[in-house]
Amino acid sequence: MIAIIGGVKGIEFEYKGLMKKNNLKCKIYNKNCPNFEKKIKNCEVCIMFTNTISHKLSVSCNKVCKKNDIKLIRVHSSSINKLKESIGEVCEYLNN
Repeated sequence: MIAIIGGVKGIEFEYKGLMKKNNLKCKIYNKNCPNFEKKIKNCEVCIMFTNTISHKLSVSCNKVCKKNDIKLIRVHSSSINKLKESIGEVCEYLNN
C-alpha cells in the first residue's frame, strides 16, 4: 500500500488511475484526519506533496515514517509528471 499525502483534490482520480496502471494500491490523504498516524503506519511507501499540505501534517508524516521505517518520498510539485517520477522510484524500491 502506498500513501499519497497531499496533492490537488481535483485530480485525485488521475492519481489513483496512474497508481492502478502500475499495479499499486494507494490511499490519498489531503488533510489531517483523526488517527492519521495509525492509518499510514502499515504503508510500504509514502509520497508527500510538500507544497499542498500543512506543516502539522508534514511533521506528523515524517514522525510516523521514521518510527516505522517507511520510505518517504518528498515531492514539491503535485503534478501528474512528478507522481510518475515518484512511482518509478517506488517500483525500484519495492523490487529491491
